[in-house]
Amino acid sequence: MQPYNPFDKGINELDTADLLTLRSIREGWYVEYKQELSKADAIAKSISALANTYGGWLFYGIAEESKENSVAGKFIGIERTEVDGALQRIRQAVAGVLNPDCRYEAKALYGPCETIELASDRAVICITVPQSIEAPHIHKKGLIYRRIADGSEPVPENDRYMIEKMFERSKELKLEYSNWIDEDPELSKGEAEHPHIRLMISTNPWRMPRSKFRLDIDSAREALAADGNSPRTIPFDTFYTSSKGVIARQCHNSDPIISRLTWHIFKSLSGDVSIPLRTYSSSPENLKPILENHLTGQLFCAHLEQAKIERVKVVDLNSLFHVITGIFESHRTLLKLADWPCEFSIKIKLINCWRTVPFLDTDFFANHLQKNGIPICLTDNSINPPGSAPNTFIKIQETQGDEAENIKVALQSIRAFIPIAEAFGVPLLDLLGKELSSESNSRTSIYESLLTAGRHSVSLQNKK
Repeated sequence: MQPYNPFDKGINELDTADLLTLRSIREGWYVEYKQELSKADAIAKSISALANTYGGWLFYGIAEESKENSVAGKFIGIERTEVDGALQRIRQAVAGVLNPDCRYEAKALYGPCETIELASDRAVICITVPQSIEAPHIHKKGLIYRRIADGSEPVPENDRYMIEKMFERSKELKLEYSNWIDEDPELSKGEAEHPHIRLMISTNPWRMPRSKFRLDIDSAREALAADGNSPRTIPFDTFYTSSKGVIARQCHNSDPIISRLTWHIFKSLSGDVSIPLRTYSSSPENLKPILENHLTGQLFCAHLEQAKIERVKVVDLNSLFHVITGIFESHRTLLKLADWPCEFSIKIKLINCWRTVPFLDTDFFANHLQKNGIPICLTDNSINPPGSAPNTFIKIQETQGDEAENIKVALQSIRAFIPIAEAFGVPLLDLLGKELSSESNSRTSIYESLLTAGRHSVSLQNKK
């Protein structure tokens, strides 16, 4: 079910003049107008009723034209000086009154706007609420509200059908995500034991209203392929359709039948990226000439020998960070084409990685080996973070500052690389002694170390 949207654009793209559309939209199942901000209990009641039913929109600062014609009438607005406090009150109402709390997005649209006659010192607060997949949301009064026509009414305690129907939503979505996570790429017999990583990207897990966008080969190529005007860190060159969307692959000068970097972009702009990993299977002694040109390659081999390892399968993670950066660069381009927010959620899955040893060509990894020994992946397949519900995915947020595009890509790539490193036994955050949310300098140092290793690895591959 597509979320209701009277504007045909996401809330983040709304301008104040767009509210003129509401003069033809009646208050009802999907829309509620309020002249002024309500108390916390009433705010939570309105938002939970929408979430428990079909989702919809709530507006503060708009008066109905009349009871007989309940379209938007006068755009009264809320005092500009009270907007920040109002948004905070909404957050507190949702978090403090509802269990569990609801997903929603809010935006204040400020005057002056002649189109809707909104004064310069006023603003309308818009809230969009998706149909919740975590319903029912229970009010602190012990009531479950749902939207009935133009009102928010409690569900009778003996209405087991409606209550079970709300619970069923969560079960259906968890099953959908579980099936997705379990659906690994099919490999040939010759590739059946080769290590891969699946990067699962959930672009809009809570199904917020977004601008309409039709994914096709042309839009996928524009975002993922390289051309003279838009070079790509990781360019894709082969595109074709599937029943779910578009498949993009890297097949340049290579046999397209064998496993290659493959990105299945779904119509929802979520996606599934299959990344074959570079591996070296040999003794530590024979690995030395293979890794001799890496910055810490000889030191890595020395650690393997010190650990008395006779034969090892090494997974080269250096170019992987380069790949993640390129994928996020292209994914952000695709989201911008759709006028969607550049944030999403991810989960990673290691495939065929039993008893592999990771290699990162960085000083901090070499120091970690010296102190803690060799990490070995002890499971064939592993998922990080574990779980199959949407809330188990890692949210890759957009930075709110004015950083350059390459910095935004870098920060998102670091956040995504951390669970990959952790799955291979490399505690990336712990090695640097800081949380991701700490000083930006620590994140930059992570990025610079990994970027140097990735570029050096790609340079060595190109020479071959």
